[in-house]
Amino acid sequence: MFRCDDGAVRHGPGAVQARTPRPCRPGGTPALSLRNGTPNIINNVYISPSSQQNWGEDRLGATETLRAGATRAFSLPVGECLYDVRIVYQGNVAEERRRIDACAEQSLALPLAAQRVGR
Repeated sequence: MFRCDDGAVRHGPGAVQARTPRPCRPGGTPALSLRNGTPNIINNVYISPSSQQNWGEDRLGATETLRAGATRAFSLPVGECLYDVRIVYQGNVAEERRRIDACAEQSLALPLAAQRVGR
């Protein structure tokens, strides 16, 4: 079961109760592609549903990094669309972006902070 912004409750296989209302996109297909537009190497990428309280595993794994100028696509499970992203650069400098609609906004350019300016 999960709650949608319209106040309705949806039931179905794999549906979970969200902590807060979120947009409903039946059959939503979330995906994220990250482009490292910084001069820094990215050591860790965490992408988790906004309804979760922890980041989960590093999506790059123990040996992969994302060099400056590189792009990497990440597949996400079908269903939930709102995700939080945490990027950790070499030197343990991190940045986060919360509640990204990965069904609509499937590409993120780094640095994330630059995308918040002007709004």
